[in-house]
Amino acid sequence: MRYTLAANLPENKDTDFYWKEFQLRNNSELADILGNFINRTFTFIHKHFDGKVPTKGKLDKIDEEMIKEIGGYPGRVSKLFERYRIKDGVNEIMNLARDGNKYFNDSEPWLTVKSNKEKCATTLNICLQAIYTLAELFYPVLPFSAERLFGMLKSKPVKWSESGKTFLAEGHLINKPEIIFPKIEDEVIEEQISKLGKPETESDKKMEELISYDQFMGTKLKVAEVISAEKIEKSKKLMKLKVQLDDGERQVIAGIAEHYNPEDLVGKKVVVVANLQPAKLMGEESQGMILAVEKEQGGLQVLVVDNSVKNGTRVK
Repeated sequence: MRYTLAANLPENKDTDFYWKEFQLRNNSELADILGNFINRTFTFIHKHFDGKVPTKGKLDKIDEEMIKEIGGYPGRVSKLFERYRIKDGVNEIMNLARDGNKYFNDSEPWLTVKSNKEKCATTLNICLQAIYTLAELFYPVLPFSAERLFGMLKSKPVKWSESGKTFLAEGHLINKPEIIFPKIEDEVIEEQISKLGKPETESDKKMEELISYDQFMGTKLKVAEVISAEKIEKSKKLMKLKVQLDDGERQVIAGIAEHYNPEDLVGKKVVVVANLQPAKLMGEESQGMILAVEKEQGGLQVLVVDNSVKNGTRVK
């Protein structure tokens, strides 16, 4: 509850509380982002390093960047809190958990534990230091959860000024993981809403349609250059395009033939969904989707970006 209120705290105007938003923030942020990062790190360390802080070995660029990020968050968050920008400060703390999950995924410890255990140990060491820093940063917002997390770490809070700088010692024994943020089921929320005697508002229905930041980032939108285009015979709507991404060429089938001539698109930089499951349209395989917007008069306009943007650049 404290997290939801803090994450939605308005600095200069009123706001509303919705049970559906409370559920969404608990499940999609506290459980799926912060809780997931904590659980996967602790579980991996207990499984492969006897529950002890692994030794940090040689640092690669990705490791150095993550350590720098850990050290930079306390200063940024404190500046926001000191200016009473509580909502922005809370979101910034959660960004460290997002960075931690991304670092974990990009480092692939499930592979390095077999091929390069020293590298795996370095990854897990840095993940644990990020969690140690998260425990301190979240203390003002999640005091009881932070206490439980420090208990899992078998450590005590440090001064804020030392957060991101003081790390757990190598070989330090940590406790086994526990679920700090259990997900809240729909029945629990419906019970609370029913106490109001009426549905909350139409806004609640909209809240159910919202997705988390990590769900959005699961869709890889990338810039691609159209290198060829042609209309598909026996189809009024479909056009076959070859686009160039950072990892090679793709064939994309788009329903834009009624709105564009093929020669108008060649050489243009467009935005494509790069991780869409391939599909067959009129016997042709489509390996992505080109983004377009519908104009008021019913036409389609392909999203085009400046030619100075490199192929394969992530849109986010």
